[in-house]
Amino acid sequence: MPEVLRLERITKKYHLRGGFFGREGRTFYALKDINLSLAADEILGVLGESGCGKSTLAKVALGLEWPEEGRVLIDGQDFWTLSQKERQKLRQKIQIVFQDPYASLNPRKKVYDLLAEPLIIHKLCPASAIRDRVVAMLEKVGLSETDLAKYPHQFSGGQRQRIALARALILSPKALVLDEPTSALDVSVQAQILELLLHFKKNLKLAYLFISHDLPLVLFLSNRVVVMYLGRIVELCPSQNFYQVPHHPYTEMLLESVPEPDPERRKKRKKIYGEPPDPAKIKTGCAFFNRCPEAVSLCKEKEPPLKKIAAGHAIACHRR
Repeated sequence: MPEVLRLERITKKYHLRGGFFGREGRTFYALKDINLSLAADEILGVLGESGCGKSTLAKVALGLEWPEEGRVLIDGQDFWTLSQKERQKLRQKIQIVFQDPYASLNPRKKVYDLLAEPLIIHKLCPASAIRDRVVAMLEKVGLSETDLAKYPHQFSGGQRQRIALARALILSPKALVLDEPTSALDVSVQAQILELLLHFKKNLKLAYLFISHDLPLVLFLSNRVVVMYLGRIVELCPSQNFYQVPHHPYTEMLLESVPEPDPERRKKRKKIYGEPPDPAKIKTGCAFFNRCPEAVSLCKEKEPPLKKIAAGHAIACHRR
């Protein structure tokens, strides 16, 4: 299966200013040595707590953030080696649907302008055909031509996310980055949006990079799951046998945090240790060291590489 997106040895750092007049500061890794690929017609789930680097990963994948190290290949082309004009054209092939539909749509623009703007910027069709294309796309997401003259505030959260999805799809991309696209919606509306996403994946042969902190949802949708912790990939595993294989201690912690209705099973759960450390203070060793119940001295001294333990399954742990 051809690859739509590939990230090779991606490292992204941020500098936090501090001290008097901001002359002092700290540097931390938002992403460190990330290697990922997204195949055509695949759903790759990215899982982790807030602050693990999921959103930064999305920005780097889209070419919105420049990595200090590594390569971003979109449809086989090295994104940051291209000219600005070539990069703009390549961006058509990978689009994003953001988490919050209340913040991702310009409140001053009508629905027609929101959907027509990408077509105008990328010059994908003549001016005379824009309206027909916008109406067709709007109807595909369950809205109608009568909604073209409305503003975002006149819609519900679910309807706004449909508009955001239509805006992403109107460029006919090969892949979508879905950055927690349902977390800001009611449960009943979440199901409708997920059903719509699966419909488009099947009919348009799309690939999805699905970013979430919801483990059951990621396992339900994805073909493969990437588990991230403080900017590092700690595990890569096929979804189909996720519950039958040994995992990284952090992944096991995430599994333990999934709500359990059976009180007897809740009593048998392992203890979840501590809070994530200050990422700027991690100099050596495993980033999960201070929370891991299985940690040994080697874990503090040397960062574990991501190593293959089975077909399609890799873990970054000295004990696995």
